[in-house]
Amino acid sequence: GLSLWLVVWLVVVKPAPVQSCPHLCVCYPNPMTVSCQAQNFTLVPTGVPYDSQRVFLQNNRITELRVGSFGFGTQVLWLFSNNITWIEAGAFSELRDLEELDLGDNPHLRRLEGGAFRGLEKLQSLHMHRCRLAALPHDIFHKLYSLQYLYLQENQLHFLQDDLFADLINLSQLFLHGNRIRTLSENVFRGLVNLDRLLVHDNRIRQVNRRAFRDLGRLTMLFLFNNSLAELPGQAMRDVESIQFLRLNNNPWACGCEARPLWEFFRSNRVSSSELICASPSARRGLDLRFL
Repeated sequence: GLSLWLVVWLVVVKPAPVQSCPHLCVCYPNPMTVSCQAQNFTLVPTGVPYDSQRVFLQNNRITELRVGSFGFGTQVLWLFSNNITWIEAGAFSELRDLEELDLGDNPHLRRLEGGAFRGLEKLQSLHMHRCRLAALPHDIFHKLYSLQYLYLQENQLHFLQDDLFADLINLSQLFLHGNRIRTLSENVFRGLVNLDRLLVHDNRIRQVNRRAFRDLGRLTMLFLFNNSLAELPGQAMRDVESIQFLRLNNNPWACGCEARPLWEFFRSNRVSSSELICASPSARRGLDLRFL
């Protein structure tokens, strides 16, 4: 009887065995980290412990992410520098605790399905730079209420739909530089009431709607250099009332009467700014608009 009770006691109280680590990966405790980078994986490996907190899968040859690809929970997931061509809608939907997702440097991705990030309501940081994305579905960021950092730079985006970012009420930093964007429409940034940094330099922007920045009252940094802007509406500049750092250089500024709202903005605001060299009219070419 005593022996039987001893066996039962051992079964009940003995610690669970440490979960095994996937083949070709290295695992570390505290926080539970699974490191599988640069192993030529073409699929997300099986056997990742469910209670992982950080999973590193960068620099592999993974091509697709499907529903069921992730049989584990994690807070950090790195998938940058793979060969991802397709992400199925809902592929990440079981990663309810995910806070950081890095999909950057996947140049074969090119397009995303609506619902690709469905269920990631705790996501704080999303990296999608250098993925050759030409367009974004209107609902791609739907319900990502916790997102604070969004990296979309160095893609091939030429158009941003109205209300694309409308659910991102906690977004702090938005990186859109190095794309092919031509206009900033009235509702493109609607809802970004907590945005602090907006980087849209190195694009092809010719026109900014006078109400494009109306929700950006907390914006402190705006980079618009290296675009095709000849003027900025006075209303747009008045809406960024918290701005501290403004870079507008390398644009073909027109310094006739149309420049008066921008000139008045610099007269009435103390802001760290780059130079604004006039391209026209010929009598003012080469002068700095701020000091006319």
